Amino acid sequence: MSTKLTGDIAEQAAILQALKRGWGVLKPVGDRLPYDLVLDVNGVLAKIQVKHAWFDEGRGNYVVDNRRTKTNRRAMVREVYKPSDFDFALVYVPDLDMFYVLPVEVFISYASEIHLVEAEKRQRRPRSARYRDAWNLILQWAAHRETDARSPVKFGEAVGVVIPSQALRAVSLEGKV
Repeated sequence: MSTKLTGDIAEQAAILQALKRGWGVLKPVGDRLPYDLVLDVNGVLAKIQVKHAWFDEGRGNYVVDNRRTKTNRRAMVREVYKPSDFDFALVYVPDLDMFYVLPVEVFISYASEIHLVEAEKRQRRPRSARYRDAWNLILQWAAHRETDARSPVKFGEAVGVVIPSQALRAVSLEGKV
């Protein structure tokens, strides 16, 4: 299978998981953005990067490249993601039909590859284990964002701008003085 096809399969699996949770799904037109999907979680929009993990037989674990790949006719360019590129990375493990849900800061903190260990016989749990099917992280993130967005403030104060009706009132008051 080509990488485009495996990426499409991973995206469709992510969409299915989001819909099962009652979340809305938005899909950008084209593939020039640093994210693949936008999830509407209780009115809060989360930018999502979807990746497909492959099995590395030599190491006995799943691997995903955590760099952005841009291609044109002459070259394939890999770049690191920035924290502002997306909110979460969903890494699909097709053999297990499950996802690792990684906040952007965690996803970009790895070097060029993330190794996901699914073997039971290990001395200690791998760092990535806490993100296995951790969909609750997106829900918690959205709840926190929703709370921040609903803090009580007067209109116009939050951004420090003058509302047109306030400006008109100030001008009319100046004329009376």
